[in-house]
Amino acid sequence: MQKRLLMATLLNSLLIAEDSSNLDDIVVSATKVSQQIEDTVASAQVITREEILQRGYRSVVEAINSFAGVGFTREGGIGGLTKVYLRGVGGARVLVLVDGVRFQDPSSKYGADFSRLLLSNVERIELISGAQSGVWGADASAGVINIITTDAKERGSHSGFNMEYGSFNSREFGAYGSYRDEKFNGKLSISDYSSDGYSAQSPYGSDLDDYEDDDYSNRTVDLSLGYKITDSDRVKAKVIDIKTRNNHDTYSVGGGTENVDMEVETKSRLYSLNYDKDIGDSRVNISYNRGEFKKDELDAKKGIGDYKGVTDEVELHDTIRYGDRDYILVGASYKEDNIEIAKVGKNAQEYDIHSNGLFLTNSNFIDRFIITESLRRDDYSNFGDKITGKLGVKYALSRDSSLRVNYGTGYNAPSLLMILNPNGKSNSGLEAENTRSFDITGEYKRASITYFYNRVNNLISYDKREKRHINIDGTSTFKGVEAKYSSLLGDDILLDLSYTFLLAKDRNGIDLRRRVRDTYKISMDYYISEALTLNFNGEYIGKRYDDMLSIKDPTKSRGRQTGEYFVGNLVANYQFSEGLSGYIKVDNIFDRYYQVVDGYSTSPRAFYMGVNSKF
Repeated sequence: MQKRLLMATLLNSLLIAEDSSNLDDIVVSATKVSQQIEDTVASAQVITREEILQRGYRSVVEAINSFAGVGFTREGGIGGLTKVYLRGVGGARVLVLVDGVRFQDPSSKYGADFSRLLLSNVERIELISGAQSGVWGADASAGVINIITTDAKERGSHSGFNMEYGSFNSREFGAYGSYRDEKFNGKLSISDYSSDGYSAQSPYGSDLDDYEDDDYSNRTVDLSLGYKITDSDRVKAKVIDIKTRNNHDTYSVGGGTENVDMEVETKSRLYSLNYDKDIGDSRVNISYNRGEFKKDELDAKKGIGDYKGVTDEVELHDTIRYGDRDYILVGASYKEDNIEIAKVGKNAQEYDIHSNGLFLTNSNFIDRFIITESLRRDDYSNFGDKITGKLGVKYALSRDSSLRVNYGTGYNAPSLLMILNPNGKSNSGLEAENTRSFDITGEYKRASITYFYNRVNNLISYDKREKRHINIDGTSTFKGVEAKYSSLLGDDILLDLSYTFLLAKDRNGIDLRRRVRDTYKISMDYYISEALTLNFNGEYIGKRYDDMLSIKDPTKSRGRQTGEYFVGNLVANYQFSEGLSGYIKVDNIFDRYYQVVDGYSTSPRAFYMGVNSKF
């Protein structure tokens, strides 16, 4: 009976097909309002820390990739350049938050640098798909990823540690300490990861042993403090410091340069300060967030050697509750981006832009309906003003079934680095993108199916021939289907399946590069005993091409076909005692050879083992 209850509880936590991920109030990214996720109308998915540990994920991008509708490309191992796609749209169009702070590097062309984000201190990750600019502004035209780190939850003092060792001489150690009483709470955690790795680049079909290893290291420190001034006044401060170091190669696909080892060092620091004030049915929040990002190309002989980006943001919003569960959110924000770029042997050049935002969200619960409307106006110093919005409706057809419909508009301004392009040709005429996003979801018990259709006008893309970013004329379309299913098989097996069908095309009907048409994902937990659990997870990637067809010559090759493969992983977890557990993990258990990006390596079969402890 106890085992059945455990399985039912775990199944409840895995129903991420727009259902409740847990019974507690959580901050939902799409609304900026503390509410249960089943009360949102947005297309939302959540993965918890328990699921992350059960499946043996190491990096944030691995955890995000478990969601339906998500794909990614990575140039080499964990430290390589990583791009995440939501329903085929990605890059700087995906807003990434870490505890409410924008993890968007303004000195980068690609938005958030996922290679800097590991999972040792992550509590859960929320994903909201579809245009969310009506809530968050320009960076969220494809969706929002909200990464929430662990905090001091229980009263008293607590601590814990984790260790792992495995293939490529990979080593990880993490530790934390926390304290909470009636007024004060605080937590400090530190994690250190390093790996000798494998060559980031190698020609397709070559032997990795013929190339040098590209190592990677990551040290993350997270400090959070909170104080309850009165029953209606609270203040919270947080600092996250991330330092990474990794090697990459100068090898050019197709030949032309030697595979030479290059070293890059990055530093990221996030600051946040929040003050909450309850006044009757109203909660006022004042926040200041700052993100600092620095990248040094230590071995650069020419071009850009140093990049630095800083984002400062101040926001004031008020959440007013009325009725039983209805609310209205109104607020204003100011954001400033500053970048410094320095070519080798030259002084740094500095650029900055800023924006002001006004936003309003209203949500009503009317009989079987939940209706949410959002409207936002942003004034950009370099692109003028823009109004975006979002409308979502959820209708409960019965106790076990529902229907959700969402429509939103998005706006994505090109980054300063895209325009300046200091290592190539600048493009002062680069225009902003405009997005229209629609999805409709039908749900029945543990199954759901979603049809989505996104239209992006003036899609920004990098042209390898012109060596600069350009706008793809006209409207590019991203449409498809997401299907998800979770089930308890007997008393011992928990199954989670998803399938995504995607068509991503430009205005001429040409398939966009590196998008996968068919993606199948699976996670299966087998509870052998109260202590021992096995997890098998993996994905099948259908056809994917490394380049686009030529508009002038449609018969020209689309580059290498990098899809049509299945990669599976196996994890065995054992609970030694209430506070001590261990695991053994095998990545790529079938030792499948594949490349996500042509000329960039992926991991062969690899073995890891580790322990987790808490006191």
